[in-house]
Amino acid sequence: MPIPFAWPDIAILALILVFAHAVETYLGFGSTIIALSLGIFLFPIDILLPALVTMGTLQSLWLIMRWHRHIRWRIILVGILPLAILGLAAGILLRDYASETLLIVLLGLFIVVTSTLELIALSRSDAASHTPLRRWIAVPVIFAGGLFQGLFAAGGPPIVYYAGRKIDDPAQFRSTLSVLWLILNLALLTSMWAGGQAGVLTLELAALVFPGFIVGIVIGSFIKMKSKAFKAATWAMLLIIGIIQLVRVLLLRG
Repeated sequence: MPIPFAWPDIAILALILVFAHAVETYLGFGSTIIALSLGIFLFPIDILLPALVTMGTLQSLWLIMRWHRHIRWRIILVGILPLAILGLAAGILLRDYASETLLIVLLGLFIVVTSTLELIALSRSDAASHTPLRRWIAVPVIFAGGLFQGLFAAGGPPIVYYAGRKIDDPAQFRSTLSVLWLILNLALLTSMWAGGQAGVLTLELAALVFPGFIVGIVIGSFIKMKSKAFKAATWAMLLIIGIIQLVRVLLLRG
């Protein structure tokens, strides 16, 4: 029985996953938002997103096994998870009622804004950029991370921003975030399967691009590039992708 996807699209998505999961292996975040930003040009979001969440869940499991000794449990269970779950629930509800065009516009705006903020933050080297956020700022930031996790499984930037101000050690940063992504992704996958948004096509697409996922993890394990330069290149690329998506929607509507 022929597969319901074009082989060139599958090959391109697998290559995208190589890059996306190399980034997450090295930084501890970014795989889903990168893969979704690029993969949306190849597959409908309702087919692509569940497959990417599946890959992201496997990525988190692997990172937890590798860095489990460094997990900051209090930051996860007390500082992030309660607000992130509330945001996740809101995001899931919004996704159920929003059109695909609206979701793509929201994703594009989300990527542009967060990429710009991250590039600005990376350009700063003052002590303030390394101090924890005030609570009145942290609450909406974490909630926004959960919200966009529910919408696109791409709540990384706001929560990464919060965690980056809270955790200095790279191993603690990666392992702690991986626990959060695992919990949120499992909840998101459960809602997708229960709501009929994930199914056999999800498993088929995930299986077809699985080699790209594995290669990405292997490559990410050997990256020696300076973290700041690598983050800057990643966020700059995402900024360009976000702008392209917004322009694409405008052209299609025009």
